[in-house]
Amino acid sequence: MLFYVQMKWNYQGRISQDQLWDIEALEGDHGVAGIRAGFVQLYKVVSQHRIIAIVKADSLDDLDRNSMGWLPMREYLEFEQVWALRDYEGFLADVKAKFPPPGQQPAAPPPPPPAAATDPADTREIATAWFHNMNIGKSADALALLDPDVVWANVPTVPGVNDVIPWLGILRGADAVLKSFEVWGQHSKMIRFELLGDLMVDGDRAVGIAHEHSQCLANGNEYHLQVATFLTVRNRKITEWRVHWDSAPIVRAYRNL
Repeated sequence: MLFYVQMKWNYQGRISQDQLWDIEALEGDHGVAGIRAGFVQLYKVVSQHRIIAIVKADSLDDLDRNSMGWLPMREYLEFEQVWALRDYEGFLADVKAKFPPPGQQPAAPPPPPPAAATDPADTREIATAWFHNMNIGKSADALALLDPDVVWANVPTVPGVNDVIPWLGILRGADAVLKSFEVWGQHSKMIRFELLGDLMVDGDRAVGIAHEHSQCLANGNEYHLQVATFLTVRNRKITEWRVHWDSAPIVRAYRNL
């Protein structure tokens, strides 16, 4: 990485005037080339009291006085300002050339091509497979349709209202979704799951209304839900699963009301 560094000498009271002259004489023997050693570009040395430079280091943690190259007085350096500079291909050459005028700079690389649009037929196929697998009780096959980094957005938890349901909220990643299914299975049993009507598909988005009929394992109470399901499909995987449903029926069943 490249860093803009502004430093000052802080030797007052730490070395004698005679020692200072000896060090400055040593720097003079090596000349500007010696002072520049280790720097990508040295901008200014102001009366031997300040240095402004661009310095190359692996990270901010590695940027210390020892990365300042050949400087006999570097142990007396103190950092005043350090800014990380944006690295890009050719930046080092630009620095060494003292940043040529815009007309002389190489053209910027072209932007990456946009992601290929999802075929609506793929969206419909994957969304249909999701609802079909859930309908026949093959939840593992349904989960296999999820992208490893899927965004899984269930209805939010409302304290004192639906917090009796332990699998609500937003999750990230297929592993977290699998654990959520395991928690659901500890509390409920699916009796019936079916898609109501047809899927609505637009590009990479699919929307379907599902009817869920389940039973609370703790007390045997059954409940019915209508779940509006929004799926986003990319590269034949579900990258986002978002639902909206009324949690009142399941809260009533779980609380045995």
